[in-house]
Amino acid sequence: MSGNNNRLPVVPTVTVLAIMKGRLLGASKGHALLKKKADALNMKFRKILRKIVEAKERMGGVMKESFFSLAQAKYRNGDFRHTVLDNVDVATTTVSTASENVAGVKIPKLSCVVREMGNGGGAGGASTSAGA
Repeated sequence: MSGNNNRLPVVPTVTVLAIMKGRLLGASKGHALLKKKADALNMKFRKILRKIVEAKERMGGVMKESFFSLAQAKYRNGDFRHTVLDNVDVATTTVSTASENVAGVKIPKLSCVVREMGNGGGAGGASTSAGA
């Protein structure tokens, strides 16, 4: 028979019964732990997805406003891209990475770091805003 490959050889004794009950208990606990882990990861995924949807909704208005501002600036000043690039030394906005542990699974966490530029153009105080 082909079904016998998955069966364990069990002798009908009290000792083997106790061993089988222990194995069943271990399997039940393992299944419950995996279920909790899957639920925790699912909750974290939904939280991240909710943040992404909110950011996308805000992005439409911001992009519309920024494109209009860029068009106004280009109309008034012409092509000023090289002037801006020559005057910038240090990026004011950077992305920092970290890892977050959710139920034993490491998830990358990104955050936005915005530096306020002082009079000298150097890095002033750094403020962070939460990322996804």
